Amino acid sequence: MEQRKPADSRKKVKKEEPRFAMVASTLQGLEEVLATELRSIGGNDVRVGKRAVFFTADQDLVYKANLRLRTALRLLKPIKRFRAEDEDVLYNQVKSIAWDELFDIDKTFLIRTTTSGPVFTHSHYVALKCKDAIADFFRDKYDKRPSVDSREPDIVIHVKIWNDDVTISLDSSGDPLNKRGYRQREALAPLNECLAAGMLLIAGYDGKTDLIDAMCGSGTLCIEAAMIAHRIAPGLMRDNFAFMHWKDFDEELFGVIREATVNRLREETINVIGMDTDFFALNLARQAAKDAGLEDAIDFKIGNFFKEEPPKPPAILVMNPPYDERIKVDDIEKLYSDIGDRLKEAYAGRKAWILSGHVEAMKRIGLRTFDTHHLMNGKIPCRFSGYRLYSGVKE
Repeated sequence: MEQRKPADSRKKVKKEEPRFAMVASTLQGLEEVLATELRSIGGNDVRVGKRAVFFTADQDLVYKANLRLRTALRLLKPIKRFRAEDEDVLYNQVKSIAWDELFDIDKTFLIRTTTSGPVFTHSHYVALKCKDAIADFFRDKYDKRPSVDSREPDIVIHVKIWNDDVTISLDSSGDPLNKRGYRQREALAPLNECLAAGMLLIAGYDGKTDLIDAMCGSGTLCIEAAMIAHRIAPGLMRDNFAFMHWKDFDEELFGVIREATVNRLREETINVIGMDTDFFALNLARQAAKDAGLEDAIDFKIGNFFKEEPPKPPAILVMNPPYDERIKVDDIEKLYSDIGDRLKEAYAGRKAWILSGHVEAMKRIGLRTFDTHHLMNGKIPCRFSGYRLYSGVKE
């Protein structure tokens, strides 16, 4: 009779981690870009909403997403949803949550609220009621309450109310994810880092061709491009995420994921060129690149778009010229007409992408677009249009 071999006790079946619902917030117009990013790192049940993408995740993915997503602003974990017709129901429902299973009493917290509809009209008052409910939960159970910190809280709790529909969520990110850590000094009209990364991803930039921003300002587009080219995760420079203060934080798992993220880095020999006529803005750009460890990866230089020669094809131009909004221009329509003429004259064989909040001025470019996306730069509705350029022909 054949004897069975004893089971190998060294083999362990990896226990599947529980999955839960998550919401990634983003800027208007970048939802599909973020959804693609999420799928690429293992997000399941991905569904696009307005300025948000819904998905399911496990703990591993929450850590990975905070480190690697370029177009997400925050990653929220909904913990309770209910209906509240008045402040007493709101208070009691919030107090009924087992907060001590989520974070320790020595952690500081902050409530962020979004309200819409006739039931709860004052977001500040909603925040106070929810703060009292959480503090009273701990005080009733431990005779002690956690402190509120409006500047650098350990725990951030989001309360979203639509009419009488209330969703309570834990913010896994803390500071918005567009705060990469390289923008230490304030610039005039800086481009949001998530918007810059989203523009590059929309433009199909993969870090394997030369890129130029000929009106680079403080350099956000160039820095985000260099990060894509070298596969630098946008969260690698951060040393603090809100999930690190959750009770279930797995420091060992996060260390493994962070190390794997570092190991994705690659060397690239492509050129990223930032050009501007503003010496002060270029100094800010160079300092930001240095803070990001990318001072050798980007060529920032004083130069005039209308005079300097572009890199050889195939190269991509991504540009955010003035719209006559935050930065004033004497003759905005002439500026855009000159941009179109320069593209036709000097950029044959390349693609150009231009972001602008001045629709009438964009018509003056005189080039046929092959793709256009509607984005928001702060509160300014913008168009992000792509152009293919051929010798002697406007397309």
